[in-house]
Amino acid sequence: MVDKDLIRVRLTHIDANVGILEGKSAISREDFLQDIDQQYVVLHAMQLAIQAAIDLASHIVTDEGWGVPVRSGQAFAMLAANKVLATDLATRLRSMSSFRNLIVHEYGALDLTVVYKLLHESLPDLRHFARAIDAFLSKSPDPE
Repeated sequence: MVDKDLIRVRLTHIDANVGILEGKSAISREDFLQDIDQQYVVLHAMQLAIQAAIDLASHIVTDEGWGVPVRSGQAFAMLAANKVLATDLATRLRSMSSFRNLIVHEYGALDLTVVYKLLHESLPDLRHFARAIDAFLSKSPDPE
């Protein structure tokens, strides 16, 4: 059975970090590419939001007995297979998981124009994910 308190905490982390990212999305592309402080804030908030989504997905599929994901992004596909997420959303989240790995492990290889694009295109996916998980949580029975 899933730990609803843990899920709520992770949903709060996603919401807080997506809020930070939404606040940063007003920066112009040129200013973003020249301002290392803005880049660090965006990259850190992206990393934290994506990691919280990965943690949630992994927690749910494991606790529900749907398997153990071998790779972090695989948990999103497992949620889609169990009708928690739409398949297209799961695919985009899996790509975000790969992007998170670039942030953490290969910072020098990051293309900041891609980061800026993701800042403007990927935030709704994190919000959709959070809503889908919240809907799943509301359908899950409370432990007795």
